[in-house]
Amino acid sequence: MSKFQLPPLNALRAFEVAARHRSFKKAGQELHVTRVAVSRQIRNLEDRLGRALFERRNQQIVLTEAGEILLAAVTASFSRIQRALVQLSSKPVPARLVISADPDFAGLWLVPRLADFYATVPDTLIEILAEKSASALHDPRVSCAIHYAEADRGVGEMLFRPKLFPVCAEKRRQEAPLESLSDLRHHVLLHDRTMDEWEEYLRTCGVTSGINVRSGIVFSDSSHCMDAAVRGQGVAMGDDFLAAHHLSEGRLTRLFSGAVPSRNAYYFSAAENAASHPAVIAFRAWLLSSIQRSRIGE
Repeated sequence: MSKFQLPPLNALRAFEVAARHRSFKKAGQELHVTRVAVSRQIRNLEDRLGRALFERRNQQIVLTEAGEILLAAVTASFSRIQRALVQLSSKPVPARLVISADPDFAGLWLVPRLADFYATVPDTLIEILAEKSASALHDPRVSCAIHYAEADRGVGEMLFRPKLFPVCAEKRRQEAPLESLSDLRHHVLLHDRTMDEWEEYLRTCGVTSGINVRSGIVFSDSSHCMDAAVRGQGVAMGDDFLAAHHLSEGRLTRLFSGAVPSRNAYYFSAAENAASHPAVIAFRAWLLSSIQRSRIGE
């Protein structure tokens, strides 16, 4: 009996490509086979496992929980095989992964967790370009990009739509009352790029007077806004994504019980010529699983 009871490699490859593209048609184009052939490979794999790997919704396919588990394993395995092949080739060329990331995402979420990802691709040279431009993929150096855009209007795959709520350092809450929303009038409001988030949050919570949201300090960078909050300089509008690291380590405290969805979301896109690169595939898989693990307050 074989040591490894594995399905055919072609089936796993078809699954990985279909999962990456979220499309049997695009998977067929990459693999140079028909959409029907890809669908048949996936169906055979599902029959073997006794579990659905995709939810089929009209012209769209979405990974099930079982599909996400298998994708993470397949991606990691393919990446290790690729690294071994590069190492054994006569002219090994180190893999290079250039990630263009929104500066707030890079500083507050990606960098604190980067060592975890690098451990999965130790022979890869990773370069982080912190930039706000959504057109980063036009740069031939860039492998993939993460940008911030209006929800449902961004380009690429939505990673996360934050939920907004007030945060502050514990020492600020001890210095002045913060038991109810009306107590915010006694505190400096910290604004991230715009005052709109505070206005929308208070309006959603039914507070229409008594708090001057046009006062306080405005920052052009979320990391600076969060840093000011950590230092006890005021109350900021945080979220369950970028503020997660500060909240989990106790540098910030979440106030009140309400939260409102942000108008914006984070999106992932891969350059057309790099979408099938093992390092890009590994990064996307790690990104999705890490975001799922790091969600708080849900």
